[in-house]
Formats: sequence, C-alpha cells, structure tokens
Amino acid sequence: MTAKRSIQIAVSILFCIICHRLAAQQYPVKVQVQTIQPVSAQLSNLYTGTQPRMLVTLLNTDLQKPVLRVRLRLSIKGTTAALRSRDYGYYPVIPLDAGIPVQLSLNDLAPYFDINNLEVSGIPRAQLQQNGKLPDGFYTFCMEVVEERSGQLVSNEKTGCAPPVWISTSEPPLLNLPRKGEAVAFRDPLNIIFNWTPRHMGSPNAAFQTEYEFTLAELWDTGILPEAAFGTVPPLYQTTTNATTLLYGPAEPPLLPGKRYAWRIRAKARQGVDEFDVFLNNGYSEIFYFTLQEDCQPPQQVSATVADGRISINWMPQPKMFEYIVEYREQGKDNAEWFNVKTNSNAVTIYDAVPGRRYEYRVGGYCTLGNKTLGDLHGFTVPAQDTARNKNCGLLPDIKIANQTAIQQLLPDDQIMAGDFPVRLLQVSGAGSFTGYGYITIPFLGYNRLKVKFENIKVNTDRQLIGGVIMTTFDPLEKQVVSVDTVVQAFSDLAGVINDLARLAIDEDYLAIKELTEQIKEMAEEELPEALKDRMTEAADNMEQAKQEYDEAKKAYDAATTPEEKAEAKKKMEAAEQKFEDAKKEVTAVNKEKEKLVKDATKIIIKAIKELHAEAEALQNRENEYAAAREKAAAITATTDNNSATGILIIRTEKITVGDKDQQAFNDITAPVQNIRLFKSYSTFRKIINAINSHYADRTDADIESDVALNGKKMVKDVLDGLYKNQPEEEIKARVKEYLFITICKIGDQL
Repeated sequence: MTAKRSIQIAVSILFCIICHRLAAQQYPVKVQVQTIQPVSAQLSNLYTGTQPRMLVTLLNTDLQKPVLRVRLRLSIKGTTAALRSRDYGYYPVIPLDAGIPVQLSLNDLAPYFDINNLEVSGIPRAQLQQNGKLPDGFYTFCMEVVEERSGQLVSNEKTGCAPPVWISTSEPPLLNLPRKGEAVAFRDPLNIIFNWTPRHMGSPNAAFQTEYEFTLAELWDTGILPEAAFGTVPPLYQTTTNATTLLYGPAEPPLLPGKRYAWRIRAKARQGVDEFDVFLNNGYSEIFYFTLQEDCQPPQQVSATVADGRISINWMPQPKMFEYIVEYREQGKDNAEWFNVKTNSNAVTIYDAVPGRRYEYRVGGYCTLGNKTLGDLHGFTVPAQDTARNKNCGLLPDIKIANQTAIQQLLPDDQIMAGDFPVRLLQVSGAGSFTGYGYITIPFLGYNRLKVKFENIKVNTDRQLIGGVIMTTFDPLEKQVVSVDTVVQAFSDLAGVINDLARLAIDEDYLAIKELTEQIKEMAEEELPEALKDRMTEAADNMEQAKQEYDEAKKAYDAATTPEEKAEAKKKMEAAEQKFEDAKKEVTAVNKEKEKLVKDATKIIIKAIKELHAEAEALQNRENEYAAAREKAAAITATTDNNSATGILIIRTEKITVGDKDQQAFNDITAPVQNIRLFKSYSTFRKIINAINSHYADRTDADIESDVALNGKKMVKDVLDGLYKNQPEEEIKARVKEYLFITICKIGDQL
C-alpha cells in the first residue's frame, strides 16, 4: 500500500469520527417535560388521579433508525432536596418510531417516582419513604433519554426540563368562632355561626379548589380533655362546604342546652375529583369546643356611636344577666387579642381604641357565675384623625360623680375611669379597696400606654375612681411605656419570644414551634442588622427542620418492629434534638450580640438627646444676641413643603446682609436646631425635648426600643446598621438628632 493511499484512509477514518460526533451532538430524541401547576408536594399526585399533572413527550427525529428503543431517567432538582433515577433501577423500555411523538403521563411515569428507583439527597430517605413529600422550595423536573443497549444519552439534558415550580405545604385553617371554651346562648330557633380563616391563600396552593369538611360532635365525657374526647365519639353532624363560614340552623340535628360540643375543620385541595395532599396535619385544624348555655339570651338592639375618639356602646337590658361584658379587638388581624369592659348598666364607653382602625365587638353577660354568653359580632371604625379629644390636654376636667356606691370586686383586664382617662388593670387585689398596677392610655403621644400603680383606691359601681390616687411609675429596671401593638395585638418583642423559646422542647406541637420560629424571623427582620438577621433566620429554619426530622424519626420509632429499627430511629431522634438545641443556642447568642450592640446604640442616642437638648437651650439663651439677625431675615420667603414633616417650614433664602457677630451666633447652633425657630410652637418643642432629656439623660439602661412615641425600634435599628457598617459615631449621632427633631415636631403638632 502506498503512502498516499494510507493517508487517504486515515483522513477518511478521521472524517467519519468527526461526523459521528457531530451527529451525536444532534441528539436524535427530543424531550418536552410539562408540569401542570400548582404542583403538590406529594409526589404521587404527579402520576395518580384522573387528570395528568405531568406530561413527557418524546420524538425520535432520526429517520435512519425507524425504531429506537430507549429508557428514561428522571431528575428533580430543588433548593433543599434532589432526587435522581438510579442507574440500575427497573424502567420499562419505550419503542420510539421515527417521526411519531409519544406522550407519557399518569401510570406511565409511576416507575420513575418509585422510591426504590431513586437516589435521594438533601433530605432523609426515610422521610421521603414515610410521607412521600418534598420540602418547600423551588424544583425543576427533568427527563433524560438513554438508548436501551448502549446506555448512551440520546436527548439533550439542557432542554428536557420543565420550568421551575414553587412547591409548598400549607397550614390548616385557623378556627375563629365560636371561641374555644365559649358559652353559646341557646336560641329557638337555633342559629350558630361557625367561622374559620384559611392560611394557604398566599401560596400556590390557593389555585386548588379548596373545600372544608366540617365535623361537629357532642362530648359525653366532660371529665377528660375535649381534644381527647373528640376522637372517642361519633360525629353528630358532618358536611362539606367551599365557604369559610357555616350557619348551623334548625335544619341541622338539634343541639341540647347544657351540653358541650366540639368542632373541627379539615381543608381539602381538589382539582375535579382528584384530591391533593397540600396541608400539614392532613388538613385538620385545631379542635375547638363550646357549651350551649340554657335560657340566657345575649343583649339585643346593640349599637355603637363614635364621637371625640370615644366609642359608646348601648343595648337593651337583659333581666336575667347580673353583669354585662363588651369584648372588642382590631378587625382583620390574625390572633388579635380580645379586650373587654365589664359593667352593671346597659352601656359602656371604650376610650383606648386607636384612630384609623377598624374594630369588631360583641356584647354579652353572665346569667350564672362563670358562664359567659356572647352575642353576635358588630363593628365600628375610629376616624383616622381625632384631635378633638386632645383639645383640653393638661386641663383638669370638671367631673362630678354622683354615684358613691363602692364596687366590691375588680379583676385583671377590667377597665376603670380615673377622671377623663381609661385605666386598664393588669394586676389587682382587695375587696372594696384595691391595690395593684395597670396602664393608662396617652392619646397625644402616639397612643402610648404608661404604667401606673395604685394603693387602696375606691371605685364605684360605674367603675369610676371615687377615692385614692393612681400614679405613674418609674422603675429603671422596667419598661415605662407599653405600646399599642403590645397591648392590643399581644405583640412580643424578640427578647420575649426568645424567653419562650428557652422553655420550648422539641416534643412540643409542631404548629407551636412553627409559630414561634415565624415570630423570630419576623422580629429579626424588624430589629436586626442584615448580618445578624441572616444568622437568626437560618437558626429559626434549622429549628423547624429539626422538629420535622424529630417527628419523622419518632414515627419510625413507634412503628419499628425490631431492636435494630428502634435503635436507628432513636439515633435520628437524638440527632434531631441536638440540632434543635444547637439552633436555640444560636438564636440566644445572636440576641446577646444584638443586646450588646443595643447598649452601644443607646449611648449614642442618649448623647444625641443631650446635645439636642443643650442646643435648644442654647438657642433660647442666645435669643437676644441674634435678634438683629432675625429682623434681617424677616424678608426671607417661607413656603411649606408638602413632603416634609408636619409643622416644618422650608426656607428659600433671598439676598440679606448679616453681621459677623450675628452670623457666628447662628452658626454655633447645628442645622436641626436652627430649624426649631421655624417650628410653629418653639415653646412646645422645648417642653418635649426637656421631657425626653429628663427621662433618658441619666439612664444607662434605657429601653429606647420600646418607646413608641419616638419610634424607638426604628431609631435603634438605624443606629445598629450604622455601627455594623463602621460609620463614624458623629455621623450616626447627627442622623439621630435629625430624626429626633422631625419626630418631636410631629408629636408637637398633635398637642
């Protein structure tokens, strides 16, 4: 063979190899994967049911191979978990005729979701085997095609994926009415309103058709917990509805007065006839119970009148009731705390409702001691601005009290009137003469609530103070101000939540732990700089994940039949418990770091308060020194900036001549305090800054975060951010002074 011939053969072989590789890169099989949203966390929902939730379309484009025998390989890639088909699992062979598409769905896809055919990472394999659910997160579903005999990939792995989808598991409904343990008035005909709140409307699961299974049972054994008794009796009534309110009327099985009943809601997600498991606890809510009270009708003809920031509620007397109670709370907020006012008359006045908010209320009372009967819900709205109630601030009201009959009993959460101010009692003791403490609402300081104490006071049967003194308190170890949100919404700060966390064990109810971790993350968002917030959020997530792992291991332990299985499950339980405790320690550590920073931030803020106070005083003392400068400035044109804080005027400067002495006197005052002269009431400004300085100046342990009038939480967080970014102290302090100035002006505008 000649050399030339050898070269030709070599070139031909090389050309064939190149062509083969180019042909291989064309991938003879095209794959299209489609997931029908929303996608359930339950993997079995993708291949069971009557309607396909996942479609895989295959097309053999290689006309030189009339029939191509292939197998599929599934991969699921998520933020917290990943699944992939094992190389040596059992998968059916699929013949692909050239040019003819093949579509797979439902049972065709079942082998690829078989747990025995999957490699699992990111989550415990036992967890997936037990519940078949993916953790919450974004996921991408992909299919690859391999040739049967050679195992060669014949599809493009980059184009064989469905668009990413968000998968989540939602909380079951939150029960509202009747409240747990409530006494419901018996009426003939009977009409009881059951109401609950869905908690999945903000997730993709809201796209499912949600129905609610309502179950009512009579509790025969009142000696055990109602939650335990509920599972031992057959349902008295069960129905399904798409609404979140159910009216139990005369058409339903009759209920007997004096009996105790329990009810529960189960949420179900559907598409047509197919049901999807998208709720925690299989969709079951908490169990609520109530007693049907005999012959004790709630008050009728209830009405509310809003005037001057006070809400007067009236009703027709109910002869069988010896005491009335009005319960009220802010409407439209989850877990809003109910507050109450008790009276022996047929009218009450609510003084501590916050302007600009909507409230719901109901009127009830007691026919027998300890059994409260409540009527239907009503509502009222407090106008956004109500300056009329503050017009006599600082003046002693001329109040004449004719009723001198002393009341013999007061309880915590009762409200009394001290002159023109409502006082909510937090702790009270005595009979006829009372000692304790509570809080008083200060409407003109951002609706702050100031702590008060009292000793041996007397209150009449109209709950008016007729003897003794109620005084504000000062204890450097306690917070002096209770915010509106703290009282009305039973809001806890981060430290309070962490105190609750310290007593929390991993075997607590999952919903309790999840609620606490959500509070931690929410408060971290409000209170912490970015770096600390990320650490706190990660620790909270680890706690929740550890709880899930513990519950799964506990179930495996209870179901184990051999010592080996029990030992393995116990080991996982201990690991999860350790992870839970480590996360708790991290939360505590972050909070301690935050508390240290808060001390530094507090020092800076108090310095700013002192300087602002000193500069305001200096400005007053120099009034005569630069009187001439003010006269020359009379020609300055002042215009109001609609975007500025209330009560502030923005100066547009014209050409004026100011002497050196005048100019120096003015320049010695920092910019924020110069603007005090432009504030509509300089005297008011000085009074407020004097009060703030007196309260904080000599305190090293001041709790500025809880000062709602100054929006202390926002101010402290801003300083923390500055400290974390290593900003100069003078720069941070200047920003605080500017903020204080604007805030004081806003407060002064309300006086």
